[in-house]
Amino acid sequence: MKDYKNTAGIVVMKKGQLMLEQYFNGCDAESMVHVYSVTKSIVSILIGIALDQGFIKSIDQKVLDFFPEYVIKRGEKLIQQITLRDLLIMQAPFKYRIPPYLKYFKSDDWLQFTLDLLGGRKPVKTFNYTPLIGPDIFTGILRRASGQTVLEFAREYLFEPLGINVEKSIYFNSKEEQMAFNKAKDINGWAADLTGLNAGGWGLTLSTLDMAKIGQLYLDNGLWCCML
Repeated sequence: MKDYKNTAGIVVMKKGQLMLEQYFNGCDAESMVHVYSVTKSIVSILIGIALDQGFIKSIDQKVLDFFPEYVIKRGEKLIQQITLRDLLIMQAPFKYRIPPYLKYFKSDDWLQFTLDLLGGRKPVKTFNYTPLIGPDIFTGILRRASGQTVLEFAREYLFEPLGINVEKSIYFNSKEEQMAFNKAKDINGWAADLTGLNAGGWGLTLSTLDMAKIGQLYLDNGLWCCML
């Protein structure tokens, strides 16, 4: 693995049983690494759980149904039509040509920042990959629908049943802190903005075994019947 400096570890499962476990580049079974966009997959699981538990009625609900206090700008019509389904399959339009990541990270309220960019003139139903600016709407919906923080909801319905420990929400005071977080191997938590909203598209740290558990959960269609 000398040519793959970002590889923390490899876990191989077969029929729910651990077959191989090996770590690299100074990592071990306790190492917690930033899983970047895998966070989106975790959030999509949480949306499914919220549907199953009745916190969300349907993925065809309008996004703004969850945020009735949001002030729609004059002449803005498209945002009122966008549904959870549009966001889940990444067919919701946004008002930018180049994602404004720097402004996003400097924002104190990622949900408000993202809602202000939702809509525009592009048609719905056109694929539009949204790596960071977009998924925070889901974590905002989870927080609003459940009455819990996203981390609390995830602990109750996903992490604790799988034996996954995510300790805390993580807040950044500087760009340097965030860059250090991206490279760290020992930070346990989930990035959040100053309103306490956990990031929807990035910011979660997991161990290699945690990732294997999530993968096994997908393979078993949401059923958990084994322990690694």
